[in-house]
Amino acid sequence: MFQVTVVHHALPDVLLTPFSMRHRRESKGISVPDHVHNEGMLVLVHEGLVMVQSGTQVWTVLPGSLGWIPPGVSHAARWFGEARGSFLYVRADACHRLPAHCRSWPSSKLIDALIERFTNTPAGALSDAYLEQLFDVLLAEIEQREHVPLLLPMPDDPRLQDLANSLLGTPDDTSGIDEWAQRLNMSSRTLMRRFRQETGVTLGQWRQQARLLRGLEMLCSGGSVTEVALSVGYESTSAFIGSFRAAFGMTPTRYLAGRE
Repeated sequence: MFQVTVVHHALPDVLLTPFSMRHRRESKGISVPDHVHNEGMLVLVHEGLVMVQSGTQVWTVLPGSLGWIPPGVSHAARWFGEARGSFLYVRADACHRLPAHCRSWPSSKLIDALIERFTNTPAGALSDAYLEQLFDVLLAEIEQREHVPLLLPMPDDPRLQDLANSLLGTPDDTSGIDEWAQRLNMSSRTLMRRFRQETGVTLGQWRQQARLLRGLEMLCSGGSVTEVALSVGYESTSAFIGSFRAAFGMTPTRYLAGRE
């Protein structure tokens, strides 16, 4: 069941306009085509992995992270896994205190509480002066968080995009390069060459990074290391931990502890 609660974008005399979104998991995720907001947008991801693309830049926003898209920036997004988030549209003339480029930060208990206050308080229940004070606190807390982007390059070719999205949607898919090449009606050599040309990495490297990012999403949502390792296609917990340490420089447990 798809449920969306939306209120209108920020009006000239309203600093913040909130809404929340929920969706049951779908294998292909939720796709939002390229579009532009007149306002800035803060999104707190509660569940799911969000891939945001703006021009040639692609970055991920994990559960427990806060993403930022400035006003007037063209972007597309795709949401994988169980999707749940809270959104704040920020009036354009109030965005100068936020970065001029897309960003994401690990959230904090204070950020979570502030977003909760903004999105779950009935309209008109808080005075404009108090909302501005809360917004000041939110900005001050964001300034204390470190921007650590998790990047995953996406191909431009629509067929390769379908392949990439399928691998993100079903990370435990064991299909090999020959099988994918047949599905895409191209030779294995052509598939490997084009994928590397468009992403800068081999299909195998990209697939491993995609599995690790989906694994991070599941870990952030409370999954155990063993459950996550098997869910994203690893044959053993130790193999997942080894790949994770090679990519992020620490074990999954230490990585999660550093986000608290």
